[in-house]
Amino acid sequence: MPTFLEKLDQACETNRSLVCVGLDPEPSRMSVPDVLDFNRAIIDATADLVCAYKPNLSFYEALGIPGLQALEQTVRHIREVAPQVQLIADAKRGDGGPSAAAYARAMFEVWGVDAVTVNPWGGGETIQPFLEDETKGVYIWCRGSYASAADLQDLKVVSPKGKMPVYEHLARTSLDWNGKGNVGLVVGATVPEQLASVRSICPDAPLLIPGIGAQGGDLEASVRNGTDGRGRRAVINSSRGIIYASTGADFAEAARQATTRLREAINQTLEDEGKGWP
Repeated sequence: MPTFLEKLDQACETNRSLVCVGLDPEPSRMSVPDVLDFNRAIIDATADLVCAYKPNLSFYEALGIPGLQALEQTVRHIREVAPQVQLIADAKRGDGGPSAAAYARAMFEVWGVDAVTVNPWGGGETIQPFLEDETKGVYIWCRGSYASAADLQDLKVVSPKGKMPVYEHLARTSLDWNGKGNVGLVVGATVPEQLASVRSICPDAPLLIPGIGAQGGDLEASVRNGTDGRGRRAVINSSRGIIYASTGADFAEAARQATTRLREAINQTLEDEGKGWP
């Protein structure tokens, strides 16, 4: 059975892409009334251009049982039409003990996703249940893309390795949790200096990089600072910038065009760095 990292690397190689599309349905912005129809159209239009899809569970939970049913069918559709693509549940789960174990079972056994985002505020006990299966990945929320992340994540703390921001301490601590090679980190595209710092601490870890598109993250800096030494192991997410590229009947084609532009821009930067696809 391939490991999480092997599956991630293969997903990127297959489509020569580091692009992740965030599937965050907001009925008031959708061109069609049905969430599943909307998601299916986006997926069908972009499946050959991406390495991952990332549904943010909050948007589905906000729609109640119909939203969860749409998520279930969306997961099934991704597995049918894009089995090579990674599926990341953006859930930011965070709790300890039996609750953490239940969250892990829900994400990996019930929903069957490849990776999940988690909130590490509760420490190692919060993370451990998600790490038991080396075929599944965990992206630890390390440095957020929103400005308010600085309220806590940039605070200086005294650690065994000296004084440093909380996010740096967390990145260093994640190395101790990574016994099975399935730990990644979430670091925003809006903070390129912090992204470079995390990459220097965790040279081989996969980084999930939100904030491209609607949040105005620096794409070129994200590619240069976020990829590993081979120009890989960065999953660069755009949600609203792709799925709402048009609010008209051509929304799926507009999503394809936006995904293509993003993929081409990333790959051009990789080429410029001498790290293009073989």
